[in-house]
Parts: sequence; C-alpha cells; structure tokens
Amino acid sequence: MEFEWQDETNLKTRQVCQAIATHPRTGEMVWFNQAHLFHISNLKTEVRNSLLSVLKEEDLPRNALYGDGSKIETSVIEEINQIYQQESVTFSWQEGDILMLDNMLAAHGRKPFIGDRKVLVGMAEPYCAS
Repeated sequence: MEFEWQDETNLKTRQVCQAIATHPRTGEMVWFNQAHLFHISNLKTEVRNSLLSVLKEEDLPRNALYGDGSKIETSVIEEINQIYQQESVTFSWQEGDILMLDNMLAAHGRKPFIGDRKVLVGMAEPYCAS
C-alpha cells in the first residue's frame, strides 16, 4: 500500500489489488475483490454529491479504479452488481443454523436483518495472492 500525506492531517492511501485469484484447491479462477463496494457509484446519491461538492473525485475518501488508475465505468459496476443479484441465494435462518462456506467460491451477503444474532468466524488455510 502506498501512502502520501496531503498536509499535516490528511493521509491519502493507494493500493492495487487483484481482480481475480486462483482457488488454492480447485484451481478455478474466481472473482476475488471488492471494487463494486468501494466504487463511488456505491455511495448514496446525496452522500456522493455532498462529497463531490467539496472534493475532487481523485481526493475522495474511497473509490475503486482500474489497475492503471483509469476510472471504472459505472455501467461496469452496475453489471457486477446485477450478477451478484442473479447469483444470490437467500433463505430464512432458523435458530441453531450454521453456515459454512468457502469464502473464495461464495461471497457472503450484507442484507439487513431484524433480531439478535451471534456471529462466530473461524478461518483456516489463509490465502495470500502473489
């Protein structure tokens, strides 16, 4: 990760991450990034407009770009989001349910919920892209 102090209080960071990865067991090429979450188009319109009224786009606190620094088109992010929607699986949780998944083969959602829950996470065989 690169960093640059803009002034005494503002730190700008930059990181180039992979878009895909090779699954360590199956050898499959998998989508393995969060560009669609960090892209400016993912902000609520009023938040985006407010930020852009005081900052240049390159100075936003978060955004996602192509690896060469060029802008990812909003239409590309919209297509990625549509694919996530098409591939999503939802179900009603029952008390005592346990979900186990391979985080490289299945993305986990962030849909709102009502009620109490206890989240325990166990991770094994960490994967580091090279």
